[in-house]
Amino acid sequence: MRLITLLLILSFSTSTFGWLSNHASAQRVLLFEKLTASQSDRMYEGEWLKFRLKGDNFYQEGPIREMRPDIQALVINDRFVMLDEIELVNRGKTFGAAAGYSLMTFGVGWSFWSLAGNYTDGNPLTKYESRDLMITLTSVGTGFLINKIFGQRKFKPNKYRRLRVVDTSF
Repeated sequence: MRLITLLLILSFSTSTFGWLSNHASAQRVLLFEKLTASQSDRMYEGEWLKFRLKGDNFYQEGPIREMRPDIQALVINDRFVMLDEIELVNRGKTFGAAAGYSLMTFGVGWSFWSLAGNYTDGNPLTKYESRDLMITLTSVGTGFLINKIFGQRKFKPNKYRRLRVVDTSF
């Protein structure tokens, strides 16, 4: 009797959860699609999006509160943003940003410790020279350029790339 009761409870609970999962609200996804790529990057509701609208010189930022696949729009900061109006999406920092900041930190540290050694030990062989300045300027300049060129991942929609909101309900 206990076995039959246990099997009935197990059967009822799995069928109930299966029925509830079929009627749950579907998840909407913002896709960053490229023409030549078979996979695309995704963002979900609640994630932060940093973007620039066409004709603006500044970035806007906020959490995605709602995605509307019927009109291809997002609700960010309590206002509708049409996907056609987005000129550029900032997708975050890359390894280039970390490498650039590391090189700049190395250059400043090199100069700092060279100057500290110059003023504390009084040895004429360890004075601050032009080569120390060149090492500092080279590493800071290279780090700055690497950070500017490779530091940000940006997605610019055009005829080969597009933004699209997809509803995954069946």
